[in-house]
Amino acid sequence: MFWRYRGDPSMWAWLLHRLTGVGIFVFLLVHIVDTALVGWGRDLYDAMMQLYHHPIFRVGEILLFGAVLFHGLNGLRVIILDFAPTTTVYQRQMLIGVAVVFFITFTPAALVMFGQMLHGGSGHVSWDKPLTEWRAWLPTLSAAIAIFSVYAPTVNLPRSQASVRPMGGLELYGWLFIRISGVLLIFLVLGHLVIMHLIDGGVNRVNYDFVAQRLATPFWRTYDFALLVLAMGHGVWGMRNVLLDYIHRPVPRLIALSLLYTVAGIVLALGAIVLFTFQPR
Repeated sequence: MFWRYRGDPSMWAWLLHRLTGVGIFVFLLVHIVDTALVGWGRDLYDAMMQLYHHPIFRVGEILLFGAVLFHGLNGLRVIILDFAPTTTVYQRQMLIGVAVVFFITFTPAALVMFGQMLHGGSGHVSWDKPLTEWRAWLPTLSAAIAIFSVYAPTVNLPRSQASVRPMGGLELYGWLFIRISGVLLIFLVLGHLVIMHLIDGGVNRVNYDFVAQRLATPFWRTYDFALLVLAMGHGVWGMRNVLLDYIHRPVPRLIALSLLYTVAGIVLALGAIVLFTFQPR
């Protein structure tokens, strides 16, 4: 796929999309495992959550939100290009749109999460401006205007390109799955992040009792299961594509793919078992 974007700003979007995808997948594996600790008792899970309240992890939480947001927005752009190849003439405009929407969404969310980190650490310092307060949006609007001012004059209209949709077989089904799941995950993942990281104090309120109350509701069990399956499937297929692109010798490729499928299968099974068998102690 790299040839489609070489020499164009889309090349950097393609590279960043891959880097964020790999990072998100690694986090997903870790997150499923540490969330599964809730099945081993209150003390272990609460101790793990206290570790995640450290500023290093809280900064990582902000970066994770940015990675997920960019990956989702850029993925939506790629889906539009794949299903409507004639829109490639607007590729740079779409990149500007991705950047503007990213900063409009990410900046206030990052400020909220940073304020929650300070509040959780000191008990009295926090970002207390509501998102309806116009001054809270000034950094975002400034960033959006700057991006548009820099890139808008350079926009041109390249020729449209043919779709790179696979012809059939497993590749076509995987191609369709990663795009359909990508659209669904935009809503599922961002909804999860907003609930767990933005509202009502974010992760400051997450403990064993919070998770137990959440999993006691059939709706949230179904929501989390759909998120688990779609995110793991999306991540595994994406990682498969990355491995196929960079590992060409048959034996190393077989080993890498086998390791990927084994680890992903074990983690998926662990998450599903805890999700459906968890009983508060």
